[in-house]
Amino acid sequence: MNEANDIRILSWHPALQKDFEQLNSAWIKKDYTLEPIDIAVLGNPQEYIINHGGDIIFVAVDDQIAGTVAYKQLDEGTVEMTKMAVDESFQGRKLGWLLGCTLLLRAAEAGFSRMVLYSNTKQAAAINMYRKLGFEEVELEKGGYERCNIKMAITLEKPPLGDLSKALWEVVEATTEKLLRFSEEEAGEKKLPSKWSKKEILGHLIDSALNNYTRFVRAQHAEYVELPAYNQNFWVEVRAYQRTDWKEIIDIWRIQNLHIVRILPLIPARALQHICVIGPNAPVSLQYIAEDYLRHLNHHLAQIFPVHANY
Repeated sequence: MNEANDIRILSWHPALQKDFEQLNSAWIKKDYTLEPIDIAVLGNPQEYIINHGGDIIFVAVDDQIAGTVAYKQLDEGTVEMTKMAVDESFQGRKLGWLLGCTLLLRAAEAGFSRMVLYSNTKQAAAINMYRKLGFEEVELEKGGYERCNIKMAITLEKPPLGDLSKALWEVVEATTEKLLRFSEEEAGEKKLPSKWSKKEILGHLIDSALNNYTRFVRAQHAEYVELPAYNQNFWVEVRAYQRTDWKEIIDIWRIQNLHIVRILPLIPARALQHICVIGPNAPVSLQYIAEDYLRHLNHHLAQIFPVHANY
């Protein structure tokens, strides 16, 4: 079995509270003392973290919870990374790095602009990892955890495909209403036997969304990936869009693209330069595929809505 496939990031669930508590209690008790705030947070993370705009994630290896980390909201734009722990039996597998990268991405995707953390210089390996993640030391204020003697901060980068996602969402929302103005007859009209109707053009964009969604997922998994191409005319014919209800086609197209709207901001910057070979075509980056997706979509929407028409 592929080791990479055995490692998964899990989102918060109340059933994982005991794992959150045990993982963190273990490392704190090893070198320090559980403070009252530790006991409160570890015993009820739902109340102290989740219910106040925070997030908790876990890393699982096979079916075993191997590590966890959280962020809690401090103010409108700032969160604190807190309670990172990796089980000793899984250390050395870069699970802390995976947790840190994922948490930074989630906080940025949630709209926060800054993350801070509090630690102790005795945790040399952890401090080194934080620096590699981009954290820098800042002035430590008084109060807080007794065991902490260093504070670090990082400016969260906006998701690299966030603007692209927003642009796609705006196109989908604006276009859906206009598409519904066409009658069933207008949507199925073919200017020539060899030309696609509006139904078939939009159907082709459904096929494009289906194929590209899998590319956006698979291309994140490896630095180089080979992916299949597809025969667009064959797909349109097999799916029989011409004989499908127009509103159903619109609904499917909209829903498929909303899936893509949601996945684009989650693609980390490091994955955008992964190389993809699609069928017999020349190699391109994942970033090119993402940007080309919107160009392709707008190209075919222009066929449905000629520029000289008033919609």
